[in-house]
Amino acid sequence: MKQLFFDDMKLLRRENLKRDYGEPECISVYSDGVCSSDFPIRVFRLEDGRYRMIYTGKSVDKSFPHLKMFSAISENGIDFVPEKLWDNPEEHGVMYPHEVMPIGNAEIGFIYEDDYCDKSERYKMLMFDAIFEEFDFHNDVYTSPDLINWTKIEGASWADEAEPLVSVFYNKHKKCHTLMERPYWGTRRLGFKETQDFKNYTPWKNIMNMDSEDDVLAELYGMYAFEYDGQYIGIPHIYRKHQPQRNAKYHDGVVDTQLAISYDGECWNRSLRKPFIGYGKKTFNGREYDKNLIWVFSVHKADNGDIRLYVAESELEHGPAFRNPGHGRVFVYRLRKDAFISLSTEEKDKESVLATREKIWNGGKLSVNLRAEKATLAVFYADDLNTLAFNKQYPGMSHEDCVEFSGDCTEWIPEFRTGKTFDELVGKTVIFEIKMQNGEIFSLCGDFTDIYNTQAARYRKWGTMPTI
Repeated sequence: MKQLFFDDMKLLRRENLKRDYGEPECISVYSDGVCSSDFPIRVFRLEDGRYRMIYTGKSVDKSFPHLKMFSAISENGIDFVPEKLWDNPEEHGVMYPHEVMPIGNAEIGFIYEDDYCDKSERYKMLMFDAIFEEFDFHNDVYTSPDLINWTKIEGASWADEAEPLVSVFYNKHKKCHTLMERPYWGTRRLGFKETQDFKNYTPWKNIMNMDSEDDVLAELYGMYAFEYDGQYIGIPHIYRKHQPQRNAKYHDGVVDTQLAISYDGECWNRSLRKPFIGYGKKTFNGREYDKNLIWVFSVHKADNGDIRLYVAESELEHGPAFRNPGHGRVFVYRLRKDAFISLSTEEKDKESVLATREKIWNGGKLSVNLRAEKATLAVFYADDLNTLAFNKQYPGMSHEDCVEFSGDCTEWIPEFRTGKTFDELVGKTVIFEIKMQNGEIFSLCGDFTDIYNTQAARYRKWGTMPTI
C-alpha cells in the first residue's frame, strides 16, 4: 500500500507543511520533421524492452491536409527516432516509412494495452470519424497484436457520438475497463463508462465538472487517468484564458493540466487548482519553446522508479493550432518517484510534523520517500475500546529512539537504536509520525491497511476488518 498526499484524509497531524505539485523536468523533445504532433500521443513498452510511440499529426509543409498516424521507437524511453516500418510505403497505402496506416479524416481518441484478452487483440484503438456538415460522428474500435497491423471490430462502437478526448484504464477494484470520456461532441463534461469486451458498456455517468474555484469561464477538456500503486491518478486538461465572447469557446485560449486522484477509480477529487504542466515559454537545451496546448496521454514508470510523462505540445492557441499545423512537438518529462504531490516545510526555521491516521500493520518494512534534514519516525498506538484513537508512544520506537536521517532517499527505512523492528507491530493498529527540518515528503509505502477510529476500535476488540 502507498500513501500519497493529495489530501489530508489519511492524516491526523500536519504542522508547518504546505502542499504542492512535484516538478516535472523536461528531458527530451521529439519532432520527426514530417508532421506537427499537436495531438495526444501514446507510448508503450514492448516485450523486447524498447518503447514504441504512436502519434498523429498534420504536415508541416502542407503536403497532406489530414492527420496521419506514425510510429517512433526508443531504446530508453527518452530519445525517440522515426521507426522504419516499410521499405516501400506506397505498397501499404502510406506516404512515409514510419507511417502506420492511412486514417483519412479520422482522429485517434486513445490506444489502450489490454492485458486481459487474447494477444491477437492486445491493443485497442478508439477511433473518431466525422462528417461535420451533417453532424455525423462515428466511434469505431480497432484491435492489433503489435500496434502496427490494425483490424476494425465490425459493429463495435465505444461511444454515442463522443469526440476523441478519451482515455482508458483497468479498474483493479471492479475488474473492468473504464473509459473516461465526454458524452457528446462539444460537451465539456467528464464522465465514465465501463466494459469487459469493448462491445458492451454501462451507461455514461458524470463525475467531474468545472466549479467556482476554477478560472473564469474555464472548461474541462478531458482527463487522462491511470492506475498507480493501488490508486488512480488523473490528469485533467483545462481549457481557459479564452476571450469572453457570445459564441462557442474555440477561437483562442490555452489547454494545460491539473491533477486528480481516486481511491476506487470511480469517485474523483481534483487537487490544487493551478497548472501541473502549464502553458508558457519553456527552455530546453538552450532553445525556447512557446507552449499553449498541452496534452498528457502517456505516463510510464521507469525501472528506477522515475515517472515519465509523454506530452504533445503546440506553440499555437486553441483553434489556430488545429488549422495551422507545423507548431507541435512531443516533450518527455521526468518526475521523481511518487512526486505528483509533496508536503514541504513552510517555515524553514521550524520543525515540520506529519502523523498518519491509524493503520493495521500487516508486516514487512515501512519506507518513506523524502528529502529532509534530521528526519525521525515514531510509532504510536491505541488500545481497548478507544474510539477517539487517543494514542500513546510505542515502547522503543520513539523519535529519540529513531536513527536520524538527513539526505534524499526514495525509500528511507527507519531504524531504531533499541533494535525494535516493524515485525512486532503485525496485527496492531498504529500511527506513524514523522518529524523533520527543511524537508519534503512524497509518500509512505508498506503493507498496511488504512482504517478509521471506530473501525479500529472494533478491530482491536473483535478482529473485525472494515467492509467499506
